Amino acid sequence: MLGLGLPRIASAQTNEITIFTWETYHDDPWIEEYTAATGVKVNVIRTGSVDEMYAQTRSGAIEADILYFDTGSVPRYVEAGLIAPFDATKTPNSSLISPSMDWVNRLTLNGRLWGIPYNWGTQPLMFNKDAVGDEPQTWAALWDPKYAGKVSMFDDAYVTFPMIAAYVKAADPFNLTDDEFEACADALRRLRPQVGTIARGFDDAQTIYAAGDAVIGYCQNIAIVNNLNGLGKNFGYSFPTEGTPTWIDCAILTPKGERQEVYDFINANLTREWQGRFITKSFNNGVLTEAEARAAGVPEDILLKTNVIDQATDGFWKKMIVLQPPEDIDRRLQMWNDFKAGTL
Repeated sequence: MLGLGLPRIASAQTNEITIFTWETYHDDPWIEEYTAATGVKVNVIRTGSVDEMYAQTRSGAIEADILYFDTGSVPRYVEAGLIAPFDATKTPNSSLISPSMDWVNRLTLNGRLWGIPYNWGTQPLMFNKDAVGDEPQTWAALWDPKYAGKVSMFDDAYVTFPMIAAYVKAADPFNLTDDEFEACADALRRLRPQVGTIARGFDDAQTIYAAGDAVIGYCQNIAIVNNLNGLGKNFGYSFPTEGTPTWIDCAILTPKGERQEVYDFINANLTREWQGRFITKSFNNGVLTEAEARAAGVPEDILLKTNVIDQATDGFWKKMIVLQPPEDIDRRLQMWNDFKAGTL
């Protein structure tokens, strides 16, 4: 069992929390171990997209204590009254979070802090090296006729649109003009015949690529690339010249999550032990610096499969397009749904 430094609850009554998270973020054995160590039962619900998480939270279909979503989504949750301010003094392990993420500024709105990072990652261009050959350097590769029917996208308007906006060279991928929206619509119309399959989640994308149904596409998480290579495939990814959308997923409290046992769970997720295992098992970036990741025992070959080392290199974050609140999420979602239906 990990040395999480957690007190076992003495009461016969078991506390219970519910988290709304993602594939690879909170594996069942880790949750079972946490419950055994603390007596707190953790119910885990996993989502496949940012849009799905927001819709199910707003409708009340899922009532969680902790939501895991990116910094750019914070304003719409705040405006909808779905989340509560975060008290970072209750998570002392926040001192281990890499300062390169500038997380306090990214998570502060209206003078209040709204969460704390758990993981971050890039969404680059992924490709089958055997089928594609030289490393593509531009998003335009997705529109190349030679990949017709072999392109994969993932079903999430919120995180897909910044890539489309970068491809059409919008001045600001998150504040599109009407002309830029029309350029995006045209790009999506031309992309539709290229796309063979739209993936729902990491596992679905991995299955699609492993079966050969796609050879190039927009990557939801570089863990997919590493998993495919672990299966004996030959995949890679690149950071296109137009910029690479990047997310910082955070633990965010709902009003019902403002409880000590909820903060304790979040704090435990930030320990070197938890983060080291999380990075090692999933190839995710976690939140540690390179030095802290090494101190946590993350093997060198694993670090090289992540962006943990990259984050401190000169100019890295300038090449990333960190997700921000868009000008009109409903307009983007409608356009994306029309794209999927072939009616755009």
